[in-house]
Amino acid sequence: MIKDSSYERVYTGSEINVNYLKNKLDEAGIGSVIRNDQDSALRAGFGPASDYGSQALLSVKKEDLVRAKYITEKTFSESNLTEAELEQQAKDSRLEEQATELKGSRPLISKKEKPKRSFFNIALNAGLLIYSLWRLYPLLEGQELPTYRILLSSFIAVFCTVTLVRHFTKTR
Repeated sequence: MIKDSSYERVYTGSEINVNYLKNKLDEAGIGSVIRNDQDSALRAGFGPASDYGSQALLSVKKEDLVRAKYITEKTFSESNLTEAELEQQAKDSRLEEQATELKGSRPLISKKEKPKRSFFNIALNAGLLIYSLWRLYPLLEGQELPTYRILLSSFIAVFCTVTLVRHFTKTR
């Protein structure tokens, strides 16, 4: 990086690999810094570069360099698995992930069960319904209203009515 810096480059590769390795290093308690010159150029307004294979740099503090290089070699040398083994690992990890989420303090919401609306949400829908009907009330007295007011208030009234009806008919 910089000559007088306390950081050393440990890996250069695609941004995806660098972010993956950064997560691995973070899990091991090693702080790291990502430098991506293409991303910096885009943010500075120089436009996209023609080189789509741009490389990101991952640097760690000099005192963590040996541990970081070991983790880097270990991380990227394990990919000698066949596609069937990788697919099996992916299925196993999805099942383990779902099981751990269910064991937590807050269970997952099943797809069959709709999430419950809060009191604030119901009150807001009821308030909007009343307000939109109040805005349309002059039509009953024979007054003329602008078209946008009629359309907008009607849409809000219909939307809030449908929301409230669905809430009270499906929660019982």
